[in-house]
Amino acid sequence: MAEPARTAAERRDSIGKTLLIYLGVLSLIGAVLLFAAARSYGRAAADRSYDHLLIASALSIADSVALVDGQWQVDLPYAALDLLAMAPEDRVYYRVASREGATITGYSDLPAPPSPPLDGKPRLFDAMYLGERTRFVAVSRWVAGPFAQGQAIVQVGQTRIAREALADDVVLRALVAIIAASLAALALVWVGVHRALRPVQKLERDLSLREPSDLRPVTGAVPLELDQLVGALNRFMARLSASNETLRAFMGDAAHQMRTPLAALRAQAQLALDEDDPAEQRRSLVMIERNASHMSRLLNQLLSDASAIHRSHLQQFETVDLAELLHQAIFESIPQSGPRPDLRLAATNHPVLVRGDALLLREAIKNLIDNALKHGQPHSVDRKHVDQGEGGPLQIALTVSDGEAVPTAVLTVADHGPGIAAADAQTVFERFARGRDAADGGAGLGLAIVKRIVDSHGGRIDLSNRVGGGLVVTLRLPRALS
Repeated sequence: MAEPARTAAERRDSIGKTLLIYLGVLSLIGAVLLFAAARSYGRAAADRSYDHLLIASALSIADSVALVDGQWQVDLPYAALDLLAMAPEDRVYYRVASREGATITGYSDLPAPPSPPLDGKPRLFDAMYLGERTRFVAVSRWVAGPFAQGQAIVQVGQTRIAREALADDVVLRALVAIIAASLAALALVWVGVHRALRPVQKLERDLSLREPSDLRPVTGAVPLELDQLVGALNRFMARLSASNETLRAFMGDAAHQMRTPLAALRAQAQLALDEDDPAEQRRSLVMIERNASHMSRLLNQLLSDASAIHRSHLQQFETVDLAELLHQAIFESIPQSGPRPDLRLAATNHPVLVRGDALLLREAIKNLIDNALKHGQPHSVDRKHVDQGEGGPLQIALTVSDGEAVPTAVLTVADHGPGIAAADAQTVFERFARGRDAADGGAGLGLAIVKRIVDSHGGRIDLSNRVGGGLVVTLRLPRALS
């Protein structure tokens, strides 16, 4: 099982590596584009330089053309061709022809320009000649003699060897500059990535040096991109700190609450062992059983409280039917054998949907019903008659309210007990706190558990005294959209 975990770890992406790859690819694309631009510029620059010489040679030859007695004469200025001889590896070709296409002098098989030159403007073009790519220029010149006039077309060509060499030199120099700039850019990118990740490394170092119990918020300036990460981390540590504090308080309270019943059990067991009278032994055993039952109820409530704390922090909510949960809670809370208490239920026939944890909501309703059954009878009613419902029925109602800002499910549990004193209206929601008129045997956790569950669901719990005596507990939970 360890091998797949190691393989998955090896495949984890690195932020620095990812940034370097993407920025490196971007730099490479930029270098390629710059190289293409430099190559195009180098060829254009070479063409411009040699085209000036080519045009000057063609114009110089055109100036030497004359028309004498109707015959063309060319006094070829060899200095014009000497300009092109500055590129010793190149070959030069020329041709002087009449407008009709008759060759006056030069190479008669030179390729014709794509279109004839007009108005004395040079016409530049490339063409293959004798198996080599050659650059040509064609110019036209009107020549007038004493008795006639005509148009001569001068064409001069030069192979591209020198041009290509000049272009390659320009490109090579540009390539060296591009490579140097790319390497400098990559080095700058690497330094930038390293500096950008330094706050993350500092955060990791600070957290690794902390004690496990140190859950203080992370302080200090961080880049804007890390604000959300640090905020989420601080919120997580705040929740963890609150959970730890709750756990410590729970363990302390549990130890404190369990210590007294256990001490009483040990003392009563010791008395039973030391007692020879069977009647006294039986009395001690009855007390042991009573304390054991009390401790069992206390332990169940503590476990229920711990479960409520844990599941409330998880917030794994889903859409549930509160009406169905109410029927389940009633079934689990009402004794199925023996005398059944008088219970009157008024609930809507339609589903009442809420977002929440079904187990927690059912536990909250069960605690309310259990509290009402145990403490919701008048003190004048004998305890042995409580389970028979004497003193008034337990009334439970489930309705919906659309008159509030948020559609709400309203659950009320009303009993006929002594009610609650105004001074106890808030303190009864604290753990291990009991009202002044509460009956004996409770642990003081029921309403605290209900309060915690309702708060975690975004609801509200209210207590009020009913006319004629009794306590009314009202739960309000936001309804879910169907």
